[in-house]
Amino acid sequence: MNSTAPPAVDAGRALRSVGAGAVGALAMLAVLLTLGLLAFAPLGPAAALAGVPGAFAAAVAGSAVVAAFSRASIAIAAPSSATAVTLAALMVQLARDPQLAAALAAPTSPEQLAEAARLAGSAAAAAVLGMGLAQLVLAACGLARLAHFVPQPVLAGFINGVALLIVLSQVPALLGGAAGLPLAQWLVPGVSSLAALALGLGTAACITWVGRKRPAWPALLVGLVAGLLVAEALQLAWPQVPLGTMVGAITPSLPPGHVLAPWWDDGVLDFVRRHAGDIALTALLLALIGSLESMLSIVSIEQGSGRRVRADRELAAVGLANVAGALVGALPVVHLRAGALAVQRAGGNGATASLAFAAAAAALFVLGGPALDWVPQSVLAGVMLMVGFGLVDAWSLRVAARWWQASRQGRLAAGDDTPLGLLVMLVVCTLTVTLGVAWGVAVGVALSLVVFVRRVNRALVRDQLNGMARPSRRIYPGAIEARLIGLRTRIALLELEGALFFGSGAQLPERVDALPPPVRFVIFDLRRVSTVDESGAMLLHDIAKRLAHRGQQLLLAGAAEGAAVASGLAAFVPWSAGGAPRRYADADQAMEAAETALLAEAAQGDPALADLLATETELPLAACSLVRGLTARELRVVGAAMRRRELVADEVVFRRGDEAEALYVVTRGSVSAVVRAAPAPGTHGEGGVPGKPDAPAPVPRVQRFASLGPGTMFGEMALVDQAGRSADAVADGPACLQVLSRESLDQLMTEHPEVAAKLYRNIAAHLGERLRVASMAWQAAAA
Repeated sequence: MNSTAPPAVDAGRALRSVGAGAVGALAMLAVLLTLGLLAFAPLGPAAALAGVPGAFAAAVAGSAVVAAFSRASIAIAAPSSATAVTLAALMVQLARDPQLAAALAAPTSPEQLAEAARLAGSAAAAAVLGMGLAQLVLAACGLARLAHFVPQPVLAGFINGVALLIVLSQVPALLGGAAGLPLAQWLVPGVSSLAALALGLGTAACITWVGRKRPAWPALLVGLVAGLLVAEALQLAWPQVPLGTMVGAITPSLPPGHVLAPWWDDGVLDFVRRHAGDIALTALLLALIGSLESMLSIVSIEQGSGRRVRADRELAAVGLANVAGALVGALPVVHLRAGALAVQRAGGNGATASLAFAAAAAALFVLGGPALDWVPQSVLAGVMLMVGFGLVDAWSLRVAARWWQASRQGRLAAGDDTPLGLLVMLVVCTLTVTLGVAWGVAVGVALSLVVFVRRVNRALVRDQLNGMARPSRRIYPGAIEARLIGLRTRIALLELEGALFFGSGAQLPERVDALPPPVRFVIFDLRRVSTVDESGAMLLHDIAKRLAHRGQQLLLAGAAEGAAVASGLAAFVPWSAGGAPRRYADADQAMEAAETALLAEAAQGDPALADLLATETELPLAACSLVRGLTARELRVVGAAMRRRELVADEVVFRRGDEAEALYVVTRGSVSAVVRAAPAPGTHGEGGVPGKPDAPAPVPRVQRFASLGPGTMFGEMALVDQAGRSADAVADGPACLQVLSRESLDQLMTEHPEVAAKLYRNIAAHLGERLRVASMAWQAAAA
């Protein structure tokens, strides 16, 4: 079946898209008028001459170009509040130039106002051209997502600053003056007008009502039309009532005649050259802001369409639109979400709707330019008030509200950095309003870096424990375990997390220096450390030296050969002979090494402990926990029921899942219960390269559950519950076991039930002792 739509259907879709594009342009009329005035507001009476044609030129040229190059479901390119305010910040700098100031000094002279618009418009065109070229470079280098690396508090502060600037810039027009009127003249008698204020606030109130009660209607357009109708009615009923400054009639000219002047007019070219630095900085800011806004808008628009678009291609389309727009005096453009949604809601999609939007915007400007002489700026100020209020960053409002509520209820978490983020946002907002966008963004990024380093620095130490809270998994005989309870407080374990680099480890020496004097061994668990740079490696080197001078020792866990951080430690640290800290595969092995060293030190002055630690001779069965409390006769009965088994290093006693046929008592050496897990990602044998044919097979990870020394038993749990072995049992070295089979235990139960009962009692006591040790560790960890 042919799935191609009939020609009549295609024609209907095209007509619907054309109509939707026209409706979208009409809905954006108020925004285009007000943003044009906003971008050039510092020029005062000349703002309309430069700004309004530039705003419509942006909508026409921008949407036409993106229609040709974008692959989005609907692409409308037009000015935005953020880019308009950024351009207005440049106009503030330009207005101080003597050449432009002289042109603005005669606001009643059409020629002087035209000259001011020509100078400012040429500088704006140069900034927009630089913005477009920068966006093309970003797209060509595949850096479209670079704009996403703006810290959220900085972005929120910038947006709020822009919103505040929009609101403040409308105050003169609301009071009946002209856009851009100096602050000191806002309330001068004869300038302020209560009628203009009422008209502007009424327009804003109408927009608010429509937005809440009729969300499907274009609220800004309805408010604009309502404001104009009320203004006309007031003029007819009471002609003497001052409604404030009018926008002023504009002779349609696309492209405006002043735009290409820099390339042949020496006076304008000198003006642009004098401000090349400010223009270049504005171009870079516009590129960053416009790219970020465009990418976020595209993602938002395409979320419901199921279509995936290439970010670099969309950014290149916007860059081409700005390059083309610079040649026709356009304001900077972005992928405008508001315009796209207006067209989509009217039923339009695709390039046809975008081209129709451009054509309708051109028609509105050509036909409506002369009528602007009857449009009060106070009405447009009411529209822009709502644009400014709608631009306030929702993230900062939600975060501030949650923090305030939590602080009042006393539920703030320790180390909560919410106030720091809000402070950065407020600083950026204040500087954006007072000193300009460049200062706000620059200082905000610098403060965010400081906050980032502070957070990383604090977050490097994930947890700090002592040996009581995290003992090794070796299970010692009861007498040795009793001695270790006091010794383990001399072991400190610091779990590190994240990247150990020049900005993250400043507080680590302070944490080590603050450890109490009894600490003999300091273990750094590097298992969660993703990378170590030169500064981080030298930091560990310096800490090891400082600890050695105090008679303490540093052990590095998770830093064995093949670990992620091992190469950095080997490459960047000039360890002296014998001065390198011992490195272990994990914190469990490091903890056991520290425990063994502490026991050896304690045994030097304690012969009884030394005898307990001696493993060269086989421990008699009578000293083992299984036969505790048995009489000599009962001990002989149990000994006759058990058999002796010799083990060599790495010999497997049983495998995980095997049926439980016996329990075991260690009388010499040690046996570990382990589980062989899948290899960690990226771990390979020495010399192998992942993905190469000659790469050796990944090395399985071995997770130790416990290691059992002389006098301890294992395998008793599976013998009791008959559920099968839960781990492998492997000899750590030469060892000797006493084995009590299930058949022998059943025979003891039949022939010597009182002996069997004592054995079960000792098994239960052994399990209870292990549970008590775990409970003490949990309590120490929670303290």
